Amino acid sequence: MSLYNFSPEVRIRCAADYKGVFDGALFKVHQPHFIFLAKFTEQPQSRLGIVVAKKKVRRAHERNRIKRLARESFRLNQQQIDLLDIVVMPKIGIEAIPNAELHQQLQFAWQKLQRLVKKHSKTISPSPQK
Repeated sequence: MSLYNFSPEVRIRCAADYKGVFDGALFKVHQPHFIFLAKFTEQPQSRLGIVVAKKKVRRAHERNRIKRLARESFRLNQQQIDLLDIVVMPKIGIEAIPNAELHQQLQFAWQKLQRLVKKHSKTISPSPQK
């Protein structure tokens, strides 16, 4: 199995899993054109879900481009991401932004998410066992 795959096991596919992330998001990362919501998962690896509403991005080819960029960015960064369920949502106006800039924003978002997770794990220290 490749380190950089995007198999069905790393995708959030059912509505209940999306709802779990929306309702229980521990981490929120805001970028100029993206919002990331994330929570810890019980799965053996991180999973990605992408929500691109017609209301935010009107044209199908633009919605597909955004999803493709988000999947590719996740695929390349999934080894550095802790065990999280992550939902990526674009903001209004994203279709006017070139791919290189979107890719850079995604990179910053993954880094920021990792910093938040590390900060969170430092604040929650394991209780000593008796």
